[in-house]
Amino acid sequence: MIFVTVGAAVEGMEFDRLMNKIDEIAKDMDEEIIAQIGSIKKPPKNVVWFRYKNFHEILEYFRDASFVIGHCGTGTVLNALKFSRPIIVVPRRMEFKEHDMDDHQLELADRLRDMRGVFVVDNIEELKETILKVKELLKKGELEPSFSQERDNLLRFLKDY
Repeated sequence: MIFVTVGAAVEGMEFDRLMNKIDEIAKDMDEEIIAQIGSIKKPPKNVVWFRYKNFHEILEYFRDASFVIGHCGTGTVLNALKFSRPIIVVPRRMEFKEHDMDDHQLELADRLRDMRGVFVVDNIEELKETILKVKELLKKGELEPSFSQERDNLLRFLKDY
């Protein structure tokens, strides 16, 4: 199962760009996709979805996923690392009205770019290719990282940020 999460976005800051692309890609996937969609107005048709669950329920999805796809929020990244799951991050961007403060998710994505098991998608049109790459690496056994060091590196970075 692939777990997709948009985080705890408020109404008006939906991440339609990610969910629309996931819904499009899901038709061609041979693995179930479960998505936390938040306040998105038009739910996806090709994935199992829910809006919100409590923290412990969300952690079960991280634990059970083969990998995670999500916004580039610190909680999402840390939870993927906690369960040693590869993660594909698509940063929310102000230019698409997905964030109202700044482009801090782009800054975090730049920092994560070289971390083992973290894949940054800057252009949403590259998401399917990245998903297929991660699936292939997992299939070949080439992506069984130990994220403990990466998680520690990220925590140090966040404390210094």
